Amino acid sequence: MYIGRFVILGRTPAGQWYLGYRVSSRSFPNRTIATREDRAIVIPTPDAVASDNPYISYNCLRQHGRQVVVANGSHADPIIEKAAAGYPMRDALALSLLALDYEHDQLNTPRIAAALDANGAGYLAIVTEDRLTVRRMEVQPGEAFLIATYELNDPTPIALEGDTPEALCDAIFDCEYELPVAVLAVMPEGETLRMASRSTR
Repeated sequence: MYIGRFVILGRTPAGQWYLGYRVSSRSFPNRTIATREDRAIVIPTPDAVASDNPYISYNCLRQHGRQVVVANGSHADPIIEKAAAGYPMRDALALSLLALDYEHDQLNTPRIAAALDANGAGYLAIVTEDRLTVRRMEVQPGEAFLIATYELNDPTPIALEGDTPEALCDAIFDCEYELPVAVLAVMPEGETLRMASRSTR
């Protein structure tokens, strides 16, 4: 099944939170994810054809203190900026998605996000052409949930094995959903992020 881009909120069997993001694409396969100290960036590979498409390159992860968000577009930036300004994560997600709306491309692609707040609560959020949903998730150790741009627009369980960012990154890349391009897995430890990324190119 092809479900496009998706975000993941999960906990390892030991109970540690993690976030994941996967770029899956039919149209733009020449992308990778570059990691920095407090962010990760989807960027074209050197062999990619030049494009002015605003949805190809963006920060897919942002962090402020113990607050972390992964997203399928530029809305990661206003979400973390509002959280840093003192908004509860629920409100930061809702306000940012409401303001930016779904992607006004040919498919009306939803904007999606997964986030952890400073108190260790996890959230999944989506805005489509007909609804906006922000949900605080109850996730048990060993569980994970995804929300995707296509087909799976509601929180959906996903079975992932691994207790390191590297193992989780491989599990997300190799999971059942079609056309992986680039993957990010992140495990917050206090205000430090342990990240791993993988791409087809």
